[in-house]
Amino acid sequence: MTGDREQIYNLARKSFLVAKEDPLGGENQMIHTENFVLIDKEKRIRGYYDGTKLEEMEKLLADIEILKKSYEEI
Repeated sequence: MTGDREQIYNLARKSFLVAKEDPLGGENQMIHTENFVLIDKEKRIRGYYDGTKLEEMEKLLADIEILKKSYEEI
């Protein structure tokens, strides 16, 4: 993601629920996880994937192709 850091952090923590809570981290400190989230152009979550599992990453890549094709049909 690119954009305003505070907005990105808020999206990750509150909207997409992907940032882990860290009692030592400040409000504007990003906490990284092993998870990937596929988000479409309308900012809808299309899937969650465990980045530590090969089969999950293969599914993510396949789902990205499906999503790309759905936009080509429009």
